[in-house]
Amino acid sequence: MKTLPATDILRLIKSQGLRFFRTSDILTLTGLKPAATTHALQRLAGKKLLTQLKRGVWANRLDDPLDPAEAVQHLTFPSPSYISLYTALSRQGAIDEVPRAVYAVTTGRPARLHTSLADFHIHHLPARLFWGFQQSHSNKGTFPMAEKEKAFLDLAYLGLVPRSPLGVPYSRNKKWDLDSQKIREYATRFAFPALTQYLKKIGF
Repeated sequence: MKTLPATDILRLIKSQGLRFFRTSDILTLTGLKPAATTHALQRLAGKKLLTQLKRGVWANRLDDPLDPAEAVQHLTFPSPSYISLYTALSRQGAIDEVPRAVYAVTTGRPARLHTSLADFHIHHLPARLFWGFQQSHSNKGTFPMAEKEKAFLDLAYLGLVPRSPLGVPYSRNKKWDLDSQKIREYATRFAFPALTQYLKKIGF
């Protein structure tokens, strides 16, 4: 069985510029067997050189500072995802509060993950509503993030869905720092009467 020292795998990770990656990425690059690859990665994690975020997903701690938002696409793979909800609103100045967790939406299964890097709250959004985001840059990496108007509507929509763990958007200020025309335009694409009523109630 082909083997490769853990230190050689670490050099490969560095040479490829892998900040977040999956075990399958290393399998492709090395041709190793899954068991040997996982064992080598776990040895590196034991030395605090890598962090395992969930089964098969890793963060390269030698490339700190890492932005946890970069990890979300790997955590939801193969389903697409983007940063939204409280995280997108906070990062774009629409709310003052900084959420403790990284919030995102995906067309796949929802998940709550607690890791040494960050907590992740990933919510399911129907595929028809998977739009309104663009690439955002942080440190050396990039990740998709919702426009603040879309993040607001994502949150309002999910907050209005029965049995949702989220609440509708709340602001201490009387007026949201959002583009009203874009809010109304985007809202029509949701085709959700409860959302339309909520927006009228808060002045959009």
